[in-house]
Amino acid sequence: MTLGEPLLRVTDATRFYGGVAAVAGVSFAVQPGEILGLIGPNGAGKTTLVNLISGLASPSRGQIAFQGRSLAGLPAHAIGRAGIARTFQVVRPFQGLTVRENVAVGAMYGRGGAARTAAQAFAHADGVLALVDLAARAADPAAGPRAPLGNVHRAASCGEDRGRDEAS
Repeated sequence: MTLGEPLLRVTDATRFYGGVAAVAGVSFAVQPGEILGLIGPNGAGKTTLVNLISGLASPSRGQIAFQGRSLAGLPAHAIGRAGIARTFQVVRPFQGLTVRENVAVGAMYGRGGAARTAAQAFAHADGVLALVDLAARAADPAAGPRAPLGNVHRAASCGEDRGRDEAS
């Protein structure tokens, strides 16, 4: 990625299912540090676009590049390891594990996850929990009516630590 180049560039992204275009001609760029919202009514193609970017679906036409490299043909797990994490609306923590253990599982995937040891994953999980003010709940069960996790375990898979140091 060169200076001034977008972190993510989507150009003419299109996805057909049968003869119906779920996404048609979508183009945008996201600069490093920028936050971009994706809004629209039901059926507008938001989920399909996220699936195209994360590799869960392939575009019928168009290009998607992350950090200057094409994502064409890459499976979802390779895109995840490159640094694009996709979350789902239904959060299901692993039953029987603590909050910390669930976040550590997330730290084993995404950017840098494959290279982390279990100890490094737990250290990363501790940092993520501190970042979102849940360190005091680390030993609590992750599942159940009072579970605090939400999408926190997904944040651990993103790999980049925004504004804090990390041992791993």
